[in-house]
Amino acid sequence: MLAPELEELARSVRTQAWRALAGRAAELDRAQRFDPPAWAAIQSLGVVPLAFSEDEGGAGGSALALVVVLEQIAYACAVAALYPGTTIQVTRALLDHAAPEVRDRWVPRLLSGDALASWAFTEPQTGSDPKQLLTRARRDGDGWIIDGEKAFISYAAVADVALVFAVTEDGAVNAFLAETDQPGWSPGRPVEVLAYGAAEACPVHLDGVRVAADGLVGELGDGFSVMLAGEALGKLRVAALNVGVAQRALDEAARYAAQRTHRGTAIGAKFPTVQALLADMSAAVLGARAALYDTAERVERGGSDVAGRVAALRLVTGRAATEVTSDALQVCGAYGLTRELPLERLYREAKFYEVAQGSLELQRVIAGKAVLAGVADHRFEQWRDG
Repeated sequence: MLAPELEELARSVRTQAWRALAGRAAELDRAQRFDPPAWAAIQSLGVVPLAFSEDEGGAGGSALALVVVLEQIAYACAVAALYPGTTIQVTRALLDHAAPEVRDRWVPRLLSGDALASWAFTEPQTGSDPKQLLTRARRDGDGWIIDGEKAFISYAAVADVALVFAVTEDGAVNAFLAETDQPGWSPGRPVEVLAYGAAEACPVHLDGVRVAADGLVGELGDGFSVMLAGEALGKLRVAALNVGVAQRALDEAARYAAQRTHRGTAIGAKFPTVQALLADMSAAVLGARAALYDTAERVERGGSDVAGRVAALRLVTGRAATEVTSDALQVCGAYGLTRELPLERLYREAKFYEVAQGSLELQRVIAGKAVLAGVADHRFEQWRDG
């Protein structure tokens, strides 16, 4: 159960997000272009500062507060809930790893929403495997030159700055903060995708992109650590989006079942099969939300088991979102397949994150390895002796 202040935050954001964003969701889905008014609405809701402490210049929020807010925004417009994600990830990386002068120059702008950030990791041939990155960074005086190709980079054409992951001559993965208004940063045409197209994921050609000496984020060879910290936060926010999408699908199906009649009686009251579907959907949403909130609190506390837990969370919320949106289509029948209802869009949004940002198959591997790493034979003896 949420604390009263978080309950109030959720109610406030739900109302504001619905008024500002719900009416834009269908158009954003069709247009598949970044939407400045939606970004302005996210700024007005104060989402980015919520993820950071007051000492860091933020609003003193927490990981739990962040996922609560993102869930409510996703209920109204899932792609808008996606908008602050990479900016939050890059800001976190800068606060934890960047040189002080870089933090001072960029963090206030990112927190205020005056600047938008991209997370440039994925590549055309290697996907998200850091051991196969082909983008190269070489020294040039005190700074660096970056050459390579990136793929599916959200906001690449509109971001002010990007955290670019590249391999140096020693074969180590490193993270570099690159300003995108310079020659050599060349986004291609946005890729049309199943859902979340308004994030404008683009291929990016990097041809001699210059990065100042202080643009190296972390020490040499720290790129993998920077990536892991950001990915954990990224998976947490994707889980929040899944829960928001699932709750919206449940509510849309319940409203349809209460209003649609068969020979004068609402189908929800008349058919036990409809009631069973709604019950299963409700149980899935409750379970996914409980896992989301618990994992957010654990991420806030930190620890060595975070990667396994967020991977397991992706499994729980990803499956819940897909199952709930699918069942909602069954409740609504042929009308659910039309654009008169948002369910076909919600179904696509749910399916998207079974594949994107690390497929569920990959999350199973990560979560399974974490379970095995935590096995301790003496634990059973302790329980027996106790």
